[in-house]
Amino acid sequence: MEAHAPAAELDAFHDALTGLPNRRLLDDRLAQALHAARRRARRLALLLLDLDNFKQVNDALGHAGGDGVLREVAARLARCVRKADTVARHGADEFALLLSDLQGEEGCRLVAERVLLAMGEGMAADGSPVSLAVSVGISMFPADAGDGETLLRNAAAALLRAKQAGHNRFAFYGK
Repeated sequence: MEAHAPAAELDAFHDALTGLPNRRLLDDRLAQALHAARRRARRLALLLLDLDNFKQVNDALGHAGGDGVLREVAARLARCVRKADTVARHGADEFALLLSDLQGEEGCRLVAERVLLAMGEGMAADGSPVSLAVSVGISMFPADAGDGETLLRNAAAALLRAKQAGHNRFAFYGK
């Protein structure tokens, strides 16, 4: 007889609202991607995204409307990356993209630009138009860090720089 994990245990790795991997699963995938990158002498990037002023969306549309916006953001982010990459919900209005097996910084830059364009397209929730701005912080392995915790911390520092520069911007940690 096969042992099956309880449904609650399976859900422990995914965000209930968006269906995306959560922080716990992101940490696991990041550890695996780092191991593969070291073994193959490849690069990877961690992009941390924050929806600027998302509280205003929740205030205007209510939490149900805000939840709809978050689901749409998740779907748009998934269209910005390759199937092998990971899109995760990292916090309330924060998402993470794990891009593995990169040739260089340019591929990462293209994804960040795609994200900004996707979030800038019109969106509606409950018939009301929604305008979103996003800030993106980028940390790369091996240039910026050699472990997942430091990559995440550096991506957060780059995110802060992007936010300080204005809406709809991205910033690399090392630049």
